[in-house]
Amino acid sequence: MTFTDIKTAISFLNNSSEIAYDDSFELSRFCSKLLSNKEEENFGREIVIRVRDAWDKIPENTKPIWNLLTESAGLYPYVDPDQLSKSAAIRYEYHKSPFLQDVYFHEEQQMLSIELQSKRSVVVSAPTSFGKSLLIEELIASRIYKQIVIIQPTLALLDETRKKLLKYRDTYKIIVSTNQNPDDTKGNIFLFTGERVVEYTNFPPIEFFVIDEFYKLSLDRDDDRAISLNQAFHKLLKFTNKFYLLGPMIKSIPVSFKQKFDLTWFPTEFATVAVDEKSLEIQEKLKAKEKKELKKKSLFELLAKTEEQTLIYCSSPNKATALCLEFIDYLKTQSITPNIENIANNKEMIDWIAENVNSRWSLIQSLNFGAAFHHGALPRHLGSSIVDAFNQNSVRWLFCTSTLIEGVNTSAKNVILYDKDKGTKQIDFFDYKNIAGRSGRMKKHFIGNVYRFEKQPDQMELFVDIPLFNQENAPLEILISLDDNELENSAKKRLENFNNLPAELQEVIKKNSGINIDGQLKIIAEIEEQLSANRQLLNWNSYPTYDQLNYVLDLCWRHLLKPGENKADIRNAGQLAVLTIKYGRLQSISALINETINDNYWKEQIPDEQARIDRLSFFILNITRHWFDYKLPKWLSVVSELQEYVFKKNKLPHGNYSFFATSLEHGFLPSNLAALMEYDIPFSAINKLKSILNQDRTPEMLITFVNQLSNEELLKRGLLPYEINKLRNAF
Repeated sequence: MTFTDIKTAISFLNNSSEIAYDDSFELSRFCSKLLSNKEEENFGREIVIRVRDAWDKIPENTKPIWNLLTESAGLYPYVDPDQLSKSAAIRYEYHKSPFLQDVYFHEEQQMLSIELQSKRSVVVSAPTSFGKSLLIEELIASRIYKQIVIIQPTLALLDETRKKLLKYRDTYKIIVSTNQNPDDTKGNIFLFTGERVVEYTNFPPIEFFVIDEFYKLSLDRDDDRAISLNQAFHKLLKFTNKFYLLGPMIKSIPVSFKQKFDLTWFPTEFATVAVDEKSLEIQEKLKAKEKKELKKKSLFELLAKTEEQTLIYCSSPNKATALCLEFIDYLKTQSITPNIENIANNKEMIDWIAENVNSRWSLIQSLNFGAAFHHGALPRHLGSSIVDAFNQNSVRWLFCTSTLIEGVNTSAKNVILYDKDKGTKQIDFFDYKNIAGRSGRMKKHFIGNVYRFEKQPDQMELFVDIPLFNQENAPLEILISLDDNELENSAKKRLENFNNLPAELQEVIKKNSGINIDGQLKIIAEIEEQLSANRQLLNWNSYPTYDQLNYVLDLCWRHLLKPGENKADIRNAGQLAVLTIKYGRLQSISALINETINDNYWKEQIPDEQARIDRLSFFILNITRHWFDYKLPKWLSVVSELQEYVFKKNKLPHGNYSFFATSLEHGFLPSNLAALMEYDIPFSAINKLKSILNQDRTPEMLITFVNQLSNEELLKRGLLPYEINKLRNAF
């Protein structure tokens, strides 16, 4: 057979049950020709990857040729060294990491490794399968830097990184909480989000930092946390100009950024897996309801046939949950039973859910069928356990939102794009490629499958507009953190009104990092205007009354919420105040879930008990992650600073909300015990052990202490096997 184009070659490999010697040889000639042409080498590399996937079909006497082509394509992780010539074997060994055991880099990874080991700053744009994160581990294993900060967009990714880096704890202290202090006797690795970098006040002289998914610096992506990430970037640049920024599909970065730093800008399309994309769009003209049902039927039929792990992308948590449960019902109607041996591994997780959420929550039913839903409302440890179950094949179908797509690495063979939205907005081409890039995994799945039920978005190129280096449209919240000599003339003009504020007020606003300046000024104006009437509503410490909390939250609701901002199904400040007061009284999320499910109001609103359990379990978990764990403590801290400024200016006693804000953020645990949750340990386990945990000890010391206790001792204290395993794997 003669091969003249990539499509013919791919079709041949996909449709051949066995490949003849002549065809394999002709295909290798065609592949060699592509690899020798710079403009077509990516096509040649794709053929090599697809041949590796079809390795059992390849004649034995042509495999040495394909092994040489694998080496020629730069895919050294896939090379069989026993079949290499002497010169090729030398090149192969050149790509072996000197710091990571039995790790061979592909051609472009090796180039970047040399740059990083030379202490150059590197900014890389590469596909998901490139292996960008592996270079972080190599840099740490090399020990060329002692003080390192790694910024990642999600806590789930940070926890995944923490687990990978535990092997280096003899050389580095791994810091995951802003309550931890660095070690003076060895190196430190700070695993933080951008917000935590801004909040942390005890950094040693940082020598190197990493920003993963650095495209989130751009305000064009409409990410809520872009301001804090830019502030973190600026803060770290005060320490060092040595960094590694990584992300996918970025066309260019600001010229002024490239000019200021002696950096290596490395955009590449080098991929280590191939992707088959299949359109399942419904072309028939149908009514909306009919189209929806046909789409769902097609999805379920496809899922029932897939044998490998499959991610199903949904637009929202509610959609992911509902679709997962409907699929379980479909499996029942088709008499499709789960693999008993695989799902047996989910039992410990199920027992934890039954005790700490609700014994009838539908996630249990899903796990019993080898399926699950995953979204940002899940407790962090549970989310990571579900991902682990998926990677270990005890969860075969995972219905998820963008929090998983952006949040962690999985071993998905198949990714299904079921919805075209991300929340309330349509996904763009960048989001689409990011989702599709989760299919396939180097050295596990040579080929990933992407099935889409919606039209592919129009192609686009992403320019990362970093506000620090392109200040024309930078928000004031970023500009006020810059030094005068870092500001462009246009930015200085925009800051004139801020600079005319009293010096004390400027400092208060700067302290409230990343919070809308105009909203803060409006809150101050309202407090001053109603000072005599509302003094008692603002002047409180410790725990507030409902009226006090409602007044403060109403100020925030009206002046700090952005249009269209996610409210986690909370209707108004009053509802949030009621739930927060209840949480403060119960100091237990499981108790709050149970009380809400049995509340007469909700019994009237949702008479069906199963529907009520499912909806309200999600509702409370979502509020916990969205409000109690971060946003509400931040709001309370902001208003605490603002009321203190106004009251001091008027020579009046002021309140202090820091105790209540910290208590909420830490789940009403002492700060060092709350830090244990950063190690993937459930709150429930910490709560059962808190009577024997010394509040003066570091999290590492506490974990070491607990792990000296036998399983029998831990079981006597009421810990579940799930909780014990989390403790054992924490450190």
